[in-house]
Amino acid sequence: MENRKITNPKTWKKADFAALVFLILVVSFFGYYVFGPKNGCEVARPGYKCETAWNVMAEHCLYWGNWSCDSSRDVSLPQVEWYISNLCKIHNEYHDNKLDCTNLKEACNVVTGKQIC
Repeated sequence: MENRKITNPKTWKKADFAALVFLILVVSFFGYYVFGPKNGCEVARPGYKCETAWNVMAEHCLYWGNWSCDSSRDVSLPQVEWYISNLCKIHNEYHDNKLDCTNLKEACNVVTGKQIC
């Protein structure tokens, strides 16, 4: 076995360059796979199932509507309202039919297609 410095690229052989290129390609592939676009996966459900922000927001709006959209009526409702607000922002980021996220009651009425608030 010959004595060569791996830190000096002048002493590298073709196999060393090939290994480096392969490593760069593998890291790039997995990096894109992990951090790349998710093709419409706006909200992740348990089990890594994708769902649109509109559908998840509609579910939460229906739950919030059970209390007439009054967050003071149950301790869990401020968290639900916060989540609806974030889902509204996510929806507006990805779609052209923008919702008014400053008026969540009206946004919930639009999303559910009914007068729930």
